[in-house]
Amino acid sequence: MRVLGIDCGTECTGYGLVELDPSDELHCINFGAIQLSRQIPLPTRLSTIFDKLCALILECRPDRVAIEDVFYAVNVKSALKLGQVRGVAMLAASSHKIEVAEYAPLTIKAAVVGYGKAEKSQVQLMVARLLRLGQIPHPADAADALAIAICDLHTCATHDRQRAVGL
Repeated sequence: MRVLGIDCGTECTGYGLVELDPSDELHCINFGAIQLSRQIPLPTRLSTIFDKLCALILECRPDRVAIEDVFYAVNVKSALKLGQVRGVAMLAASSHKIEVAEYAPLTIKAAVVGYGKAEKSQVQLMVARLLRLGQIPHPADAADALAIAICDLHTCATHDRQRAVGL
């Protein structure tokens, strides 16, 4: 199974494609970020993010897309903009008939590090270790996107095992 994790942001949207092979080993297929200047009007940034995510979906052919769920932000304006980017990411996936899963930040950290309140640096280090990468993926948004994909793959594998034993 291949999962495209997306870490949504108005200036930097990270992406990471991770595959789980039949022997339950994780493999990093691709990662990077869509970086945009805040000088570009938001509607243009949203359009660019949509176009680039659609191209990435067509190129990489993920089975699923996973994104971080809405979290509570101190700055309401930033939260609204983030919600718009999340909507664009969901639209890109659903327009290609790909299921979208959403995960809370605590769930993602727990799936990757084993502790929901782990520091960002701990998540990045574990992403590199789980994917057997020589270094921590950069930018940080790409590492976060890989963590989101890993979380989805672990969650799906757990659900599959539960179904297999009739839980």
